[in-house]
Amino acid sequence: MSKPAFNFADADFVARYVEKGPRAFMPGQPGVLQMAGVLLGERVPDDGHVLVVGAGGGMDTQALAKAGPGWRFTGVDPAAKMLDLARHILGDETMRRVELIEGGVEAAPEGPFDGATLILVLGILPDDGSKLETLKQIRRRIKPGAPFVLVDRCDSADSPLFDRNMDRYVAFAAANGVDAETLKNARASHRGNPGLVTAARDETLLTEAGFADIEHFYHAMNWHGWVAYA
Repeated sequence: MSKPAFNFADADFVARYVEKGPRAFMPGQPGVLQMAGVLLGERVPDDGHVLVVGAGGGMDTQALAKAGPGWRFTGVDPAAKMLDLARHILGDETMRRVELIEGGVEAAPEGPFDGATLILVLGILPDDGSKLETLKQIRRRIKPGAPFVLVDRCDSADSPLFDRNMDRYVAFAAANGVDAETLKNARASHRGNPGLVTAARDETLLTEAGFADIEHFYHAMNWHGWVAYA
C-alpha cells in the first residue's frame, strides 16, 4: 500500500512540513494570512469567535490572533502531531484564547461562529463528496452573513499545462532553498493527489455549499484565495 501524499501522522513529515512547507512553496504566504485577518475583521466583532479548520501547525491561528486580539478560536485538525505543534507555536498566552480539537470539521462545536477559515486543506480532500461535505459543515456552523476564507492550490493532472505548472511550483520552492529530494517528493505527491482540482471547481463547490458573494482575493501561480459569506 502506498503512503498518503500528505502524511501528517508521521513525525518526520511534520518536521519537513514546518521547515520546508507553505512559506517556501506558496508565494506571499505570510501576506495571505494577513489578508485573511483583514477580510475576517470586516465582519467579525472585536470579541468574535472564529472557526479554524485545519488548525494543525498553528500558523493560521497565530496570524489571525494578531489580527483580532480579542477574538477567540476553535481549531480542528485530524493530525494529533500537528495540533501538538500548534500548541507549541501559539504559546501559553495565545492558547488562552484557543481551543484545539482533534478531528475533522464534524468534530467542531455547532457554533454559530462569527467567521471561519479553511487554508491549504481542501486540496488534500478527495473530490468524492468529501470536499462539498466539508464546506457544507463549515457553512452551517457560521452565522448568516459571516465571512469564510478559503485558500487552496488548484490544478488538474489532466491539464496540458500541469507539467509546466509543476515546474514553476518546484522552481519557486528551489529558489527558497528547498532541497532536491523534497522537491521530487512534492512533484510526485501533487501528481498522485486525488484532491487536486481547478479553481473553477472550488468556486462551484462554494456555491453548492451555500456560500454567496464569492470574491477571489488572491492568485499567485496556481494558488488561489477566496472570501465568501454564509
